[in-house]
Amino acid sequence: MKTIAVQSARDTSEKIMRAAKRLFAQYGYHGVSVKQITQEAGANSALVSYHFGGKARLYQTMLEQLADKLTALAEKLKAVRQTPLQGILAFLDEIAMLFLQDPDSMHILYQEFLTPTRYGNDVVSKHFLVFYDRLVEVFEYAKEQQSLKPESDSRRTVFVLFSIFSFYLLTYNYEALSESKRLPGATDFQRLHDVCADYLKTISTGKEPIH
Repeated sequence: MKTIAVQSARDTSEKIMRAAKRLFAQYGYHGVSVKQITQEAGANSALVSYHFGGKARLYQTMLEQLADKLTALAEKLKAVRQTPLQGILAFLDEIAMLFLQDPDSMHILYQEFLTPTRYGNDVVSKHFLVFYDRLVEVFEYAKEQQSLKPESDSRRTVFVLFSIFSFYLLTYNYEALSESKRLPGATDFQRLHDVCADYLKTISTGKEPIH
C-alpha cells in the first residue's frame, strides 16, 4: 500500500509540473495562478504547496531541472573524445533535440532572460551562467587546438549560437512561415544543425571539416 501511495504522489507531482510548464510557457510566471495550474492538472490547489512548497518553488524547481539537463550535456561533451568542432556540433545537436522535444522549457527560459523574476534570478545566476561559462571553455579549447580562428571571441560565439536557438525555437511553429520561407532542410532538427554548422564555418580555421 505504501508503494502505491508513493507512486500516486509522484504521479500527481509530475502532472502538476507538466501543467505548470505549459501555462508558464504560455503566460509567464506572473500570468499564472495556483488555481489555474491545479485545474489544468486535475489536482487540489493545496497539493502545489504540499509537493513543491508553493508556486515560486515550483517555478524554481522547473528551471533547476532544465539547468541540470544542460549541465549534464556539458559534462558529457567534456567526457567524450572527439575533435573540438565535432564535439561542439554534437553538443549543439543534443541541445536542439532537448528543446525540440520540450519547447515549453525554452519559452520559459527565454521569458526569464527577457523579464527576470526574483524567483528565477538565483537559479539563472547559479546554474545557467555556470553552464554558459563551461561552454565558453569548450570554445577556448577549440581555439587552443587551432580549430577556430584566434580572433574569434568565445563568449560572443556562445551568445550568437544561443541567439540562433532562441529565435528559431520561438518562431518555428509560427503559421505565417510557410515551407517556402523556412530555412532549407527536411526537419527542424536538420535546419538547426545546418545553420549552426554554417555559423561555425565562418570562424573555423578549416583544420577540421564541419558537416
